[in-house]
Amino acid sequence: MARRCEVCESLSPEAPPVRRLQRFLVEGRIVALCAEHAHAFREERPETLEAVSQLFREEAGQRSLVSRRAPLDRRQFPMRPEGRRRSGGRRASDSG
Repeated sequence: MARRCEVCESLSPEAPPVRRLQRFLVEGRIVALCAEHAHAFREERPETLEAVSQLFREEAGQRSLVSRRAPLDRRQFPMRPEGRRRSGGRRASDSG
């Protein structure tokens, strides 16, 4: 699934997917940004989510362009305790 820059998506929900997103870890949340917004992020170097929301705000408003909740990123979740799913192959006791 192609992802979009979180800031660009807030500005325009029809924003096209970005070929290469840059991800930044801030207080346990991954922020995915396009090259343009990643450059602004690197210049300011925000260390908290509050600082990130202050950095990316609407021009004429008070709303942040980065949501409080991150889109689902499966890599944040731990591995399954039972391990990988096994194939649905035949058992030795099954008749041929």
